[in-house]
Amino acid sequence: MLAFSAGVILGTILALIFRINYFASGWWILVVVGLFLYAFIRPRVFLIVVMLVAGMVLAFFRASTELIGEYYIRQFFDKTVVVTGIIDGDPETDEKGTKIKLTGLEFGESGEVKLAGSLYISAYKNYKLARGDKVTLKGRLASGFGTYAGYMYRPNIVRHQRPEPGDLILKVRNWFSDRIKKLVPEPEVNLGMSYLLGMKSGLPDDLSENLRIVGLVHIVVASGAHLSILVEIAKKIFGKISRVAALFFSIIFILFFMAMVGWTPSILRAGVMAILTLITWFVGRKISPIRMIVTVMAGTLLINPMFVINLGWLLSFASFGGIMILGPKLTKFFYGEKKPGFVGETVVTTLSATLMTLPITLYYYGTISLISVVANLLILPTLSYAMGLMFLTGVVSGLPFVETVVAFITEKLLEFHIAVVNFFGSMEYFLVKIPEEQPAVFLIYTIIMVPFLFALKKKVVQFKHER
Repeated sequence: MLAFSAGVILGTILALIFRINYFASGWWILVVVGLFLYAFIRPRVFLIVVMLVAGMVLAFFRASTELIGEYYIRQFFDKTVVVTGIIDGDPETDEKGTKIKLTGLEFGESGEVKLAGSLYISAYKNYKLARGDKVTLKGRLASGFGTYAGYMYRPNIVRHQRPEPGDLILKVRNWFSDRIKKLVPEPEVNLGMSYLLGMKSGLPDDLSENLRIVGLVHIVVASGAHLSILVEIAKKIFGKISRVAALFFSIIFILFFMAMVGWTPSILRAGVMAILTLITWFVGRKISPIRMIVTVMAGTLLINPMFVINLGWLLSFASFGGIMILGPKLTKFFYGEKKPGFVGETVVTTLSATLMTLPITLYYYGTISLISVVANLLILPTLSYAMGLMFLTGVVSGLPFVETVVAFITEKLLEFHIAVVNFFGSMEYFLVKIPEEQPAVFLIYTIIMVPFLFALKKKVVQFKHER
């Protein structure tokens, strides 16, 4: 399974680099299934290589559908087109307009050509748009970027349809968020909603930029931290009944939260890993972080091969890998067999995640703050309290006096977070700036390998001593 997953990852990367798009036939799936069954029925060492190849073939098949759609879309660059699609994720509205991601593409007046892929749309302000809506747009199609096959700037909205009864979970989320917005002012409520539900729309541009500068973007992207809090709550409440109840309701909480936030790359990674971790906890087993990362990487890439160049997907896996793989090595490197205190553990966790995401951040943005660890130390310990207070504000909304007290405490805590972010974000002399998209920054990973080499050397010395 590990070889098969590694093959999917390798195959996806190769398919996108060399634009391999001739594996679109469904017969390739039968080939993969045949190899898969043979490897499990008659396991042999050499079949590890066969499974690696099978994973690559499946990745080529999945990537081919995306690349064929991308090639078709390219012929319409710099031309006026009519395209219909489904809004994927929450529209992001600011003073410049509304940005949406369009998937399930159908080109033509009657939608005669259906394609895989996605378009990035920058539209006029339209607060009625919501995820799951079906829209038909007419406008000029331009070259895409990142995971987007194309880009349309302020097209005309020809048709706008909302399915009935629509996304019921989205309606619940919007109803709950409206209760909170009545009590907590902006920009505090915008930051709080991004904590609680990953709703980044409405965050001021300067605050978003400062969050990026001080290395706190991960706290406004619903991911592992949010799910771990939900799982702990479910375990404490339902664990008193039984382990089965704790497992069942934890998974229900995770799926409900994922549905509310939307199926973004980061939440998919976090949700699948959280469920796998829960299952292994339930059966009393431990799973290797490396195996989990490789397996979940492969699974998410089969859902969408373009995730491999998605910044959120890359940062999500890098930060998780830093915490789960690099973190224990750094702890042992600095503390030996001693257990670090709260401050020490927070510093190691933050440093681990920051180091693993540093090359990616520098490559895409070209900036990093030298004091991001300090900002993390001030905010991360109170993040769960901020999320809890935001949730409590929505629950007590409508109760005289109680709602005022809870909303006041929530607002002050969020004010503190904003003050910390803006303060450290404005300290430009602690910023390291380099040109963007410099591949040499990935050499930083050679420095990150030091704790692993130290641990390996220690094992070798111990082995020689025992002999």
